[in-house]
Amino acid sequence: METVETERLDMHVRESGNPGLPAVVFLHGVGNSGGMWDRHMEQLEEFHCLAPDLPGFGRSNHLSWTTREEITEQIAALIETRIPDRRAHVVGLSLGGSIVHTLLARHPDLLDRVVIDGCGVLPWRGTRLVKAGVAAISPFLHTKAVIGVVSNAFGFDEKTRADMRTASTRAFRKGFADANDTRLTASELAAPCPTLLVAGELETKPPVRASNAALAALMPQAEARYVAGRGHGWLGEQPELHMSMVKAWLTGEELPAQLLAETSTWDADAVERLVGADPSP
Repeated sequence: METVETERLDMHVRESGNPGLPAVVFLHGVGNSGGMWDRHMEQLEEFHCLAPDLPGFGRSNHLSWTTREEITEQIAALIETRIPDRRAHVVGLSLGGSIVHTLLARHPDLLDRVVIDGCGVLPWRGTRLVKAGVAAISPFLHTKAVIGVVSNAFGFDEKTRADMRTASTRAFRKGFADANDTRLTASELAAPCPTLLVAGELETKPPVRASNAALAALMPQAEARYVAGRGHGWLGEQPELHMSMVKAWLTGEELPAQLLAETSTWDADAVERLVGADPSP
């Protein structure tokens, strides 16, 4: 474990494997740290793995969460400065998934194969209410009651509960809002990176599964899958399946049979209307 520092980057990064191997960057969810990927990194011995603690979380909790776009540029800097061929597979969960969406829009040239878990890009009527609820509880984030509620909702284990106790309450609130404000862009739709979009079967409010189905149909090399009977925290409930999924996708092998082909429906005309002005530089 070490801290990486460049002109655009100052965050703690866990690292394993030799820099000459194919690279994987893991991006954690809100309230977590890069430590949530330790078991994945242990199993992926044939890869050079990097798992940053995003600003406001883990050992980067002294840093301010700014915007999703700025954090995305910091992850791009990580790939450009720490990976010899300036190209990496990227795996993102929830908040981390929102950064991967933004990387697809802004820096597809830095990406190989991509996994986005539990993060949609379609608007939802309940977004404002949920964000207001998170804003209301964020001052009490470090209390036992709130940690228990959030941990149960997201499938956190004791290790990730410890991360919540050190997370910046501002980063938790702003990061959650940023993740929920992630929207579809024309440049992301054109990204050529093989992309796996995955969710728990119960992730319909917000409409993550509908978002995944739309993107899988519109992007040139995307697939959408879901895990039966599970919600947003399915990684915590079935870690072995998640690790098998990641390894299979990154190596181009067949995905585990428990990952079912997405059946959610979506309105093609409505999705097309959601593609607004492209914010990427």
